[in-house]
Amino acid sequence: HWTTSDTYSASSCYKALFIGACEDPHWKLTWRPWAPLRVKFFLWLALQDRCWTADCLAMHGLPHDATCVLCDPESETMQ
Repeated sequence: HWTTSDTYSASSCYKALFIGACEDPHWKLTWRPWAPLRVKFFLWLALQDRCWTADCLAMHGLPHDATCVLCDPESETMQ
């Protein structure tokens, strides 16, 4: 059902196993543009709210500066 000839192939097996496996709506934005891999990886972490900001460090009990380096009076969060 994955091929037009209805015969088994490695490609049809791969399609059957992994169809719909990539559920992230931002995957094209993250992985398709030309950018250094470190930038793509940071964007992927930011989209998943996995960056180590002050609020995340505090939640894990790690030492941190409570205020944002860029906007001093505000607390540092992903937003």
